[in-house]
Amino acid sequence: MRIGNIGRLSLVAGLLSSLAVVAGPALGQDSDLMVNSAVAPSTLDPAWACGLQEISFIQNFYVRLTQYGTAEGPEGTRVVDFSTVEPYLADSWDVSDDGLVYTFHLKEGYTFESGAPVDAEAVRYSLQRVLDMAGCGRFFLTDGHIDPVIIDAIEVVDPLTLTITLNKPNGNMLGDLATHAASIVDPSVVEANGGVVAGQPNEFMAANVTESGPFLLESYSANQSARMVANPGFAGEAPASDAISVNWITAAPTLLLQARTGQADITFGLAKQAVTTLADNPGTRAIAYTSPFVQQMMLPNTKAPWDNPLFREAVAHAVPYADIVERVAYGYGTLYYGPIPPSLPGYNAELSQPVPFDLDRARDLIAESGVATPVDIEVMIQEGDATQQQLATVLQSTWADLGINLNIRVAPAAEFQDLSQGHQVQSLMRLDGPGVFEVGYYWGYDVICENSNNLTEYCNPEVDELVDQLRASSDEAERQAIMDQVTEIWRSEYPKILFFEDQPVVVLSDAVTEFTFSPLPDYRYWAK
Repeated sequence: MRIGNIGRLSLVAGLLSSLAVVAGPALGQDSDLMVNSAVAPSTLDPAWACGLQEISFIQNFYVRLTQYGTAEGPEGTRVVDFSTVEPYLADSWDVSDDGLVYTFHLKEGYTFESGAPVDAEAVRYSLQRVLDMAGCGRFFLTDGHIDPVIIDAIEVVDPLTLTITLNKPNGNMLGDLATHAASIVDPSVVEANGGVVAGQPNEFMAANVTESGPFLLESYSANQSARMVANPGFAGEAPASDAISVNWITAAPTLLLQARTGQADITFGLAKQAVTTLADNPGTRAIAYTSPFVQQMMLPNTKAPWDNPLFREAVAHAVPYADIVERVAYGYGTLYYGPIPPSLPGYNAELSQPVPFDLDRARDLIAESGVATPVDIEVMIQEGDATQQQLATVLQSTWADLGINLNIRVAPAAEFQDLSQGHQVQSLMRLDGPGVFEVGYYWGYDVICENSNNLTEYCNPEVDELVDQLRASSDEAERQAIMDQVTEIWRSEYPKILFFEDQPVVVLSDAVTEFTFSPLPDYRYWAK
């Protein structure tokens, strides 16, 4: 076995500590909670947002019918509890005996920043807008049931009552309504700025918010910074901080230095090697959390050479997984291979053993595949993601020994979003996970045929039938048997590369007094 990348990998891992570091000033007032993140949102529209960065930022400006609860977390922090759904704008709800009709009774007193009421008509408009635009938000809102769309009707009964009628029962519906996609936007502002065009994004909403929630967006500079302040007119529980300044910093040394010196109160997106340098740093603490989000490389199965299953299997064997977890993730990662991440219910460790790193096997499979080498392949990564940069560099070095020339394309957030969701790239890397923590929903990302959100473009009609059976079943033993069967089929076809399930690390300054972690961060619960 040859491991041709170890020297290169060590070099990459050491870059952060060897680069000269010059930190720019964090933006905002001294009293603000300062939040730094490596990757910026690509849109501010909850109907169009797909990625982690968009969702975590957008959701702070809007109220939704429901919300997730919280539970105790490590080191005195809290974590969002995705198994618990609580009222938010809805005061209560009733569900018909057949599970098809949800009747929501809304709280009084909620208004938009414009002064217009957040009433049943605003809820109906907002949810219908998501369905009509048919962007990523529709997938969240419908729990991935888009063929046909599971929501048949959204109807206003009176200003404080509305009903949502489904065409089949869905146990995740209340959780779907807690996602960013169910955010209540101001109909009058949207209509005055482009309205709703079926299947199209709204340019105004991509860069603006129409606040109904706990924060107002005081300022916003795309890909650079934002300042959010507590909404004085918000009828719900006030956020823990009066003002939060957010900086998106793509320069890894700057991100690290501001975390180290306490210029940033909360830091997301540090490379794991950078995190290890803060182990004994006075004034900060680095906390690792559990999350079913996975560092992965999408191999769109309809595009050459990924349309060749033997070639996909070959590259899966040409990844030094254990070395990556040790030298890129610095131990903050879990190895596995299968369609269910280890932190998601339904995971079967016995059936999801990691793929062995075996370059000789990879060479044999490439020869058997018939793909002529050398072959040029492009992978797109998102600007500011240091981990993806390191992963791509490792593959570039390792695959060169196999006659695979990997070209790395770095794209800004908006470009990355548009090209990836538009299925316009040969391959891409992504930290991805479920918006709703359930396997049937998650599989819409890389299992279900002819689904625009399936960036892997994998399609197996037999698997589709099994997924339908899974989503119709409430019997745990039956569900597990189905998930195990899909796992075995999926593994045999090698649809994509799974580097590791990420253990996200957040760096908190000692000034932080309240923090709740979520894979999709909610800023309401943060304070210093």
